[in-house]
Amino acid sequence: MGIKIAGLSPHPPLIIPEVGGKERKKVKKTINSLEEMSKEFANKDLDLLITISPHGAVFRDGIAAIDSEVLKGDFRDFGVPQAKYEVKSFLEFVDILKKNSLANDIKLIKLNKEDLRSYGMDKELDHGVMVPLHYLEEANLDLPIVPLSMGLLDYTTLYEFGKLIDKSLKEMNLNGAILASGDLSHRLKPGAPAGYNPKAEDFDKKLIKLLEKEKFKEVLKMDKALIEKAGECGLRPIIITLGALDEYDVESDLKSYEAPFGVGYAVCTFNINK
Repeated sequence: MGIKIAGLSPHPPLIIPEVGGKERKKVKKTINSLEEMSKEFANKDLDLLITISPHGAVFRDGIAAIDSEVLKGDFRDFGVPQAKYEVKSFLEFVDILKKNSLANDIKLIKLNKEDLRSYGMDKELDHGVMVPLHYLEEANLDLPIVPLSMGLLDYTTLYEFGKLIDKSLKEMNLNGAILASGDLSHRLKPGAPAGYNPKAEDFDKKLIKLLEKEKFKEVLKMDKALIEKAGECGLRPIIITLGALDEYDVESDLKSYEAPFGVGYAVCTFNINK
C-alpha cells in the first residue's frame, strides 16, 4: 500500500480541445506525453488520485484541501463552459492526512463551498487539476480525487508533507497515485507571460536534470535567486510529490519538454521499482 506511481504534468488550458483548437498543434509533444503517462496511471491498481496544484486556494501558512464529496469545475474562465468535469472526493483520506499533518505541526486547511466563495472561487476544481484530469479520464482512469493546493511553506516542510501523504495512504491500506501539476519557467523568451529573463532556461535545465537523475533532495537546495528569475509555478507541487516518494526506489521517465510560448512544459512519470 502507499504510492504506486507519480507524475508531473503541465497545465496550459490550451491543450484542452475545446480551448486550444488549432493551437494544440504547437504543443503536440506535450499532449502525446500526457496521453502516454495517463495510460500508465490507468494501468495501475489504484484506489485514489492526489493532485497538487498551484492554482487553487494558496495560503502562506498551510496547505488546502477541498471539503466536498463531489468536486466540479469547468473552463468558463477560458471561454468554454461546456468543457466541464465532475469527480468524487475521498474525505476520509483528507481527515487522516489532516490528523497526521497536525501531529507534525503542518497545517492542512479544509475548505467547503462557502470558504471557496469567500476566496473568490466558485468551483472546487481549478485548471491545474482539470487539465491533467482531462487526459486521465480519456485513459479511462475512474478514481476518487483529493485535490490539494500547495502552500507557500518552506521547501523542507513541503517535502515532509509529501511523506505524510504516503504515510496516510498506508494507514488506510490504499494504493495511491500523486500528480504534481505545474509549469516550469514562465520567462523563457521575449513575450512570455511573465516577461523574459535569460536565466530562466537555466532553471528548467537544472530542475529537469535533477529529476531525470533522481536527485530529488537536491531540488530542495536549488538556488533561490535562480528560482525567482524563472517565475515558475510548479516547484512546490513537485517538492510535495517528491516527498511522497521518499521511501521508494524510483525511476524517472522524462517524456517530453517544450516551451513554444515561453513557458516550460515538462511531462515526467516517476515509476516505483518493486
